[in-house]
Amino acid sequence: RTLLHVPRLTEDGSLHRATSTSARVRGGEAEVVHREERALLDSDLSPAEYWDAAVRAKKRKELRRQANRLAEQGAVRFRRWQAGEAIEPWITAFLDLEARGWKGRAGSALASHSGTQAWFRAILAGAAEAGRLDMRALDLDERPLAMLINFLVPPGGFSFKTAFDEDYARFSPGVLLQQANLDLLDDPAIAWVDSCAAPGHPMIDSVWRERRALVWVNAALAAAADRLRFAMLTKIELLWRRWKAPTATEDDVESPS
Repeated sequence: RTLLHVPRLTEDGSLHRATSTSARVRGGEAEVVHREERALLDSDLSPAEYWDAAVRAKKRKELRRQANRLAEQGAVRFRRWQAGEAIEPWITAFLDLEARGWKGRAGSALASHSGTQAWFRAILAGAAEAGRLDMRALDLDERPLAMLINFLVPPGGFSFKTAFDEDYARFSPGVLLQQANLDLLDDPAIAWVDSCAAPGHPMIDSVWRERRALVWVNAALAAAADRLRFAMLTKIELLWRRWKAPTATEDDVESPS
C-alpha cells in the first residue's frame, strides 16, 4: 500500500503527533491534505458572561423578545434528564420531534428506518446507564419544542443530536435551549464540549465562539517508490478538495430572526 489516510484528527493532538512521528520513523512523511474547524465550547466564563460575550446585543434583545412571546403561548419549561429517571419517554419524544421535521419528510430521520432507530435507542440507553448522558428539552405545555443530546466524558463532552419543532421556528426554541445548555460551563468535570457540527454551521457558530481544528492526514510508507506515489496522490487529493470546496450545512437550523 502507498499511504495511510487518517481523517478527522484533532490538529496537533496526540494522534496527529503520533501519526507524524511514526511516518518519520519509518522514513516517510505525513502531510495535512484537508483542514476544517467546527464550533467548540471551551471557556472559564460563567454561562451568563459567556452568553453576553458570544451573542451580540441586538440578537440577545431579539431572543428575549422571542422568549417572552413564546411564554404567551403557554407554560414554558426547561428540563434535563436526571439519573434514575426513565429514559424511554425521552428517547421516544426525541424521535417523534425529529420525525415531524424536514428529516422526516426526507426520510433521513432516525425513526425513518428501524435499524437507525434501534441503534439510537441502544446508545442512549447505554449512555444513561454509564452516567454519560446529558439530554435536555424546552417544553411548551408539556410538549417538547426543542431537544438536544450531549455525551459527557470528562474532561470533555460531545454534542450528539438536536431537533426542534419547525412550527415554532419563529421563537428560536433551539437557540433558547442552547442558551440553557451553557450551564455546562459550571460543571467542574467538563473543560470543553465539541459541537460535532459541520464547519460554518449557522446556528451553533453564532453561540459557541471557540473552534476545534480537524485535519485529514496522508502518511507515506517507507519505500522510495511509495513516497513518490504518495507525493502524486497527495497532490491529486489537494486539488480535488480545493475543487470540491465544502459548504456549510443548515442541518437543524432555525429560521433567521
